[in-house]
Amino acid sequence: MCNNSGTIPAGTWIQNKVCGYWVGTAMASSSFDVHQTAASNYHYGRSLGGNNICGWIPPGALGSSPTASVAESCSDATKDNISHRRTIGYNFNAAAHAATDGTAITVNPACTAYYNYYTTSAYSDGSLRDVAGNSGSTVMYRFTTNGSNPAIVVRDSAIGWIFLSRSCVTDWHGITFYNDND
Repeated sequence: MCNNSGTIPAGTWIQNKVCGYWVGTAMASSSFDVHQTAASNYHYGRSLGGNNICGWIPPGALGSSPTASVAESCSDATKDNISHRRTIGYNFNAAAHAATDGTAITVNPACTAYYNYYTTSAYSDGSLRDVAGNSGSTVMYRFTTNGSNPAIVVRDSAIGWIFLSRSCVTDWHGITFYNDND
């Protein structure tokens, strides 16, 4: 499945590395240009459509029939850069490699949740888009995105991984933030 382009039938996570941090959602029927496939069948390449970012998608996310052969647009340098967590954000809920889930915080459930934020493969800025609905009042905080108007990455028990505006937080519950790189 290397060096091809295909569609994402049902939508899938985009991650910064194989089994890494969630950085967005490739929406259903969007395209993904595969540049490399890991032994675990994770695919590295560019998510097209609303994202237009380089990242990794899990095995089985692509449709079974590639639609085209395309030139690579995500470099090995980008792949190496995005694999480090400080490239994607700051104020993580745990030290590097110490957790795989978030820490409980309280948010305003009237706030709108979003599936996507990042707008560049530098993961340096973005804007909230692709409405996911409304989260519950307790979510699992993971990190804050980079950018001029940063969002928070949280896991909601019903929706899954989402972005929320930082202004939605009503209680951080004394969470300790970590800014070490990995």
